[in-house]
Amino acid sequence: MHPLVNKFKRNVALYKSLGVNPTALATGCSVKVDLVSVLYPAISSLRGKLEKMKISPRRDAYVFPTAEQQEIERRIYGLDLTEADVEDLKRLRPSRAVVLSQVGQELASSAEKFGQVVGGVYSKVAEGSPGIEIGKGHSIVTTEQRAQFFLFDYVKQEGQSTPELTVANNDTIQVIDPTEEPGDFRQSAVALANSLNDLYTLGAWRELEIYPVVDAPTDELRKKILDNYNSFSGEVGGKVLQVPQPSTGTLLMGATVLVRSRRRPPFFFDEVSEGMEVLLTRPMGDLAPINVYMVSMMDPDLITELNGIGFTIDQVAQVKEEVLSTISKPNLPSAKAIEQFLPSLEEDFDPERHIAVTTDVSGPGIYVIRELAELSNARISLWDVPLTSPELSEFATRNFIIPNGTSGTNGSLVIIASPKVLDQLEGKLSDQYSPRRIGKVIGKGEPKVEAPSKLARYVMAESYLKGFDLR
Repeated sequence: MHPLVNKFKRNVALYKSLGVNPTALATGCSVKVDLVSVLYPAISSLRGKLEKMKISPRRDAYVFPTAEQQEIERRIYGLDLTEADVEDLKRLRPSRAVVLSQVGQELASSAEKFGQVVGGVYSKVAEGSPGIEIGKGHSIVTTEQRAQFFLFDYVKQEGQSTPELTVANNDTIQVIDPTEEPGDFRQSAVALANSLNDLYTLGAWRELEIYPVVDAPTDELRKKILDNYNSFSGEVGGKVLQVPQPSTGTLLMGATVLVRSRRRPPFFFDEVSEGMEVLLTRPMGDLAPINVYMVSMMDPDLITELNGIGFTIDQVAQVKEEVLSTISKPNLPSAKAIEQFLPSLEEDFDPERHIAVTTDVSGPGIYVIRELAELSNARISLWDVPLTSPELSEFATRNFIIPNGTSGTNGSLVIIASPKVLDQLEGKLSDQYSPRRIGKVIGKGEPKVEAPSKLARYVMAESYLKGFDLR
């Protein structure tokens, strides 16, 4: 038996000794509730129905004015709030919230059912704190009914606004690589770096506060993950704060993260114009090699099929290791570079000096460019789809291992700006990344994204693929 298979079996035994089935865990951002077919329709159905609550526009992170006094209060609920929960909110009276929900597969597969549960929870939150604004919401799927919950990180604000913005986000996953030990430092590093990525995408990184979201089958494993967080926080200049944690006994790692910024975020969708170009900081498709490796460990026939496309299992393992090394590093250098090309809070946008819009390539993969086209009402033409391993992304899609071979976790960043701005930005990124131009804006009007026909080899999910005109 191959040594890698022996190692995999040992780790499977370790997970199972903790009461966790590693083959049932979703890797990285593939744990998200499907955005296109479930989450977006569900949230859209709620807008306007909740009279006492505001739901902020869909953005990578939640941006709001900083107050003189500002603190986070965490509350964790089931799939409903009790009368005591509502009374607690009446005393707390928060003005804002960042939300994490973890729901079972039945709810996560239906926009109607998911919307009903979210609507019920949100309506009671609005009853307890009328006028509250829901900022970033993150929703993930669990196979364990007992592990369903809603986590609210409420923001209490008092005093006047200060001359800066707060940028907040929550991203939470179950695990990044089930073939490695759950307490491995890289598992925690990827989870925390992924939480930070949506902030870094906006060029926001200063005065970092980390509010962990960690669950585990044992107290020992939970402590190990939190110790990893404390070690990692030193790399990004942040502080880890103590807050209540979920206690379902399942595996979960992520965080709500807050930073401060004195720059306007790159939400200049109306300023996107013909001739601007699309830059990708590094190739996409981080999750394909991880998932191909994991599934091949369970199915020897796949190893034979991999040999047929020129890959040994050792080579797949090497690509997986390279991916893990990349995604366990925070994209802080990107954040610092992007910040230099954003207007101050007092400035107007200047296309000759500023980045127009950004996003990160996470669970939806290349579909995030379609989302930018919709938000910008722009027509975009892509001439390239750079992938970490095109062969493994195609293999993962063809064998129904993952529905989207372009998806990632703590992924590359997409940046749209004028060629002049991108020329300067590339110079600042090229030392640590492999930036490349992959397309351009060809007009305004009806949102449209043209892409090379080969994209169909890497994306199986029809809900995503139909967002592109393939040529």
